[in-house]
Amino acid sequence: MTLPQPVPPPSGPVRSPSRWRLVRRAYCVAAGIVMALVYLALRFAVPEHLRDLAIALAMAALGLVLTLAAFRLSRATSMGRVDDLTRRVEQAVEAGGLPELEQTGWSAFDALAQAISRFATQRAETVARVRAECDHFRMLAEDAISLEAYFGGNGRLLWVNPAIEAITGYTVAECLKAHDLIDQWIYTKDQALMRDLARRSLLGESREDHELRIQHRGGGVTWFACRWHPRRDDLGRVVGVRFSAQNIQRRKDAELKLLETVAALRRAQALKEHYLNRSNEERMRLASLLDVVKLGILFVDRDHRVVYINQPALDIWNLGMRDTVVGARDEVLIERTIHLRADDEAYRAHVAEVLSHRGFSEPYDIEMSDGRIIRDLSAIVPALEGEGGIGRVWIYEDVTEELRAAQRLTDLAERDPLTGLFNRRRFMEELERQIADAMRRGEQLGLLSFDLDGFKAVNDTHGHQAGDEVLIRLASELSAVIRRNEMLFRLGGDEFALLVSNTDAEPMEQLARRVLQRVSDIEFRFSDQAVSITVSMGIALAPHHAGERNALIAMADRAMYAAKMQGKNRMQFAEPGEHDPQS
Repeated sequence: MTLPQPVPPPSGPVRSPSRWRLVRRAYCVAAGIVMALVYLALRFAVPEHLRDLAIALAMAALGLVLTLAAFRLSRATSMGRVDDLTRRVEQAVEAGGLPELEQTGWSAFDALAQAISRFATQRAETVARVRAECDHFRMLAEDAISLEAYFGGNGRLLWVNPAIEAITGYTVAECLKAHDLIDQWIYTKDQALMRDLARRSLLGESREDHELRIQHRGGGVTWFACRWHPRRDDLGRVVGVRFSAQNIQRRKDAELKLLETVAALRRAQALKEHYLNRSNEERMRLASLLDVVKLGILFVDRDHRVVYINQPALDIWNLGMRDTVVGARDEVLIERTIHLRADDEAYRAHVAEVLSHRGFSEPYDIEMSDGRIIRDLSAIVPALEGEGGIGRVWIYEDVTEELRAAQRLTDLAERDPLTGLFNRRRFMEELERQIADAMRRGEQLGLLSFDLDGFKAVNDTHGHQAGDEVLIRLASELSAVIRRNEMLFRLGGDEFALLVSNTDAEPMEQLARRVLQRVSDIEFRFSDQAVSITVSMGIALAPHHAGERNALIAMADRAMYAAKMQGKNRMQFAEPGEHDPQS
């Protein structure tokens, strides 16, 4: 901060600081000389008897004159000094500096000069400080990017920072000369609000953060946050208003985008709720449908927890309420249903194999302890995006009746309706299959053909009902003596056959003897008459006797007829003949 420099004194003779003392001394010497001369003149010029009176009167008059002259001189000198001080101070004030006052030796005026010098110095320091502060604040105001303006108490613009030109397109000078700044600055739709706020601020109301739009001279509108701060004098009267405006266009743009985003989110939320409601409705319809179908459906997520199970699945596995199942792990369900499965170990092995693959599982029949057969299928439920799945679905079907019906159909097609034994159709299929297997494995297949001795006489004597009873009893007795690798067939009438896999001549002979003995032990009674039945048997081995189905049957039939010719109730091995591949 630089203080004002002293102002030099006006041009003219420089007076000595002791001038007043010299004048005072010279005046006293002159007055004494004058009084001495008057005294001497009167002493010699006036008669003696009037001398004392004349001297007294003359001294009195002279003293009065000298005193008046001294006062007049003193007054003129002091007034001159005052005028000189006043002129120096005025010149210093006009020049913006400090007055240069010398000492005169007159204590009163010297003290006044010192006081004026101190006052002027303090004033200069204050002015310099105020100017520095004004320069600082002016620099801040003029360099600010926001709008700063000051209005007088009458509403006229007194000062505005240069930012006004960038904001409105008008220069500072144009704004100071403008008649109506509101019409010039403010967007049309906000002018009424601006006038009301300006009026209130001139009445002393502080208004902050009102959002207004300021229009640019060349077009375009920008949002600003505006503030009004009234300034009052010592009596509380409004003498001016400070107006500030901060650019908030970015915030407004952000708010607009936010509003658009919120609106979009609300639309999305409404759409989501709409689709959610529709999804819930579809889910309820699907759940109702899945509860109606006979298939049991179980969905397990990738964490092996139950997400959904329909009512048929609950019924199949006797799991009770749905709430006790949803959320449980699949291992828990397996443990809860262990008592329902006839072979739990096989079922667990099946589940482990299914879980080790990602494709569809093959149908698997689960034998239940109560005789039911539950067939399951499983598949991964794929995700909408990306690899992997969201879980696995298990489908359970009670196929007990289906299998029973299929078995009944199979029995009708492959079994004899009277005895329940496999029929000729099944015999022909099985014989061809087992011959091929035996030849592929290098084994022998045995065929034992036989019919009943005296069966025609039973029918003729006791009727066909008695014949049917014989056939049924015979089938039951023989089924009790055959083994796992032996299959019994009724070919028609009283003709029967036995197929034995992986055998030889000796086991076939033992089988024939068991059959002969068992049949001969059976006793029938018809009309209180005991009736016995015997059988005649023919045995052929494939591929020893024949490697083709019809040829093997022919070989066994010839051996059976040979047994009958030899007296019945016996067995006979086939002899090599035209069908023998070794002949």
